Amino acid sequence: MKKLISILAICCLATTVKAQSITIDKQLKDFPDTFDLTTPLNAGITCSYLIVNGKENLWREASAFMLREYLPKSNAPDKTVNEASKTMMLNGTIKEVIVYKDSIAGMITEIDSAYYSIRVLGFEDGKWLNIGEDLGRGLENSREVFYAKAPNILNRLCRSIEVKSVSTDTLMFVNYVNQHGVEPKDFLLEALANYPLVIYGELHRRKISWDCLTSVLYDPRFPEKVGIVFVELPSYQQTEFDKFYASKELDTEILLEIMRSEQIYGWWDRGEYEFLINIWKLNQTLTVDKQIKVVATDKQAPWKFLHTSEDFEKHEENDIDRNTNMANVIEQTIKTKTDTRNSLFIVGYGHAYKSHVPGGSSAARGQDPALTAGAQLVQRLSSENVFVVLQHVPMGTNSGALGFMRQGFFDTVFEKIGNKPIAFHLVDSPFGAEPFDADYQMSFDSRVGTFADNFDGYIFLQPLRDEESDYILYDIWSDQFIEEMKRRAILYDFDFNRWLGTEGELTKEKIITVFKEKYEGKKRWIQLFE
Repeated sequence: MKKLISILAICCLATTVKAQSITIDKQLKDFPDTFDLTTPLNAGITCSYLIVNGKENLWREASAFMLREYLPKSNAPDKTVNEASKTMMLNGTIKEVIVYKDSIAGMITEIDSAYYSIRVLGFEDGKWLNIGEDLGRGLENSREVFYAKAPNILNRLCRSIEVKSVSTDTLMFVNYVNQHGVEPKDFLLEALANYPLVIYGELHRRKISWDCLTSVLYDPRFPEKVGIVFVELPSYQQTEFDKFYASKELDTEILLEIMRSEQIYGWWDRGEYEFLINIWKLNQTLTVDKQIKVVATDKQAPWKFLHTSEDFEKHEENDIDRNTNMANVIEQTIKTKTDTRNSLFIVGYGHAYKSHVPGGSSAARGQDPALTAGAQLVQRLSSENVFVVLQHVPMGTNSGALGFMRQGFFDTVFEKIGNKPIAFHLVDSPFGAEPFDADYQMSFDSRVGTFADNFDGYIFLQPLRDEESDYILYDIWSDQFIEEMKRRAILYDFDFNRWLGTEGELTKEKIITVFKEKYEGKKRWIQLFE
């Protein structure tokens, strides 16, 4: 810990040092092609030659920690670079290097009169490492771009140093779990008994997670304490949900149509579909006053009301942030309901965290992203009334897994206790004190804080190595829905063949074949263990 504090102190002290500018005015080809990260200039030249030579396998070694998981691995093959691009890069003139507060640097290269490259570098572990590339329009504009972004980049670099430092001593963590851990089902039921709203931050299409929730649902304590289940499905379909649950006969086609109304290609989470059916089945055994109401919260394009491109454009112009829509629906429902029982909100964990870092993949067109639904609900209902749970997930982004939270340290702790399902509180725990890094994109934002700043409870269900692949609802892709997907694609200008990696006419057989080849019989996180 002392080492981490001293590193952070150096990083923060660096912010008091003024920027320096060094004139270079030499072409890239005037410098030798060597792998040298000792100075900002040498590191910038190294990065330029990696591009010229297509050396994909060296980018991780040349890049800052906060960037590495996005980059090709050390066994990546070289990239073919055409001669025209090579010549353009080699003839580029390195105009100057700016060093900002001894920690961030920008190497400005004139590629041509309209295209200036700004190679951004950070000082980490005694080396100058790549943080990315920006573009400028001329030398003065390039300087302005660099200086405008340098303070935020420096903050991210300082946060990166904190995130990068991981303990190797598991004893305190193992002891905490052994002393305070409980069965996930009992943990969730206790939270649902004590908090008006429990937010279950999940990872989509995860069968083991839905199995856990189903065991909670069918426990006799659940209908005694919970009256509403909020879900991340289109809120404009609420009348269809009400119709489904009011039906005396199980009509799965109503539910399938709801799943088809999500996004352009439908929502293929079989676990959620089965869970919603299980709520219907449970309700058949309950008295009216104990039945569970399902409330949809998400803001999605209302496809059945969009008939022309003009309809779609008007919808986009008047759209609101998905997180805000979820928070609005839940707040209004809770504040107006007459049922005194508590509520459960099942939502992707990227919409659940509490820190004041804006959410991702949710903003309406032309709008800045709002806080997550979880953060907004804590603000509106108070932290005493909202309990937010995170399940153990890979470290990643909305696009997929990139690595392990805390670089695999949490996984090691769970392995030491026998990888048994366990749940525990994060506040006042060693887990809670760790820098939050489950979401790679937000991990390096200095506002993020710790795991306890973002979630109240933590659930481990099974080792990532053992997890089966995505649980897919193939039933949504009917011949009729394929035609509807084609109609939506025209409105949204969406290319299904590009999405699927196929050619020719779109058919349900084609989609199902692609999905089965991608998922069936495979472990979900196999790439993390290769």
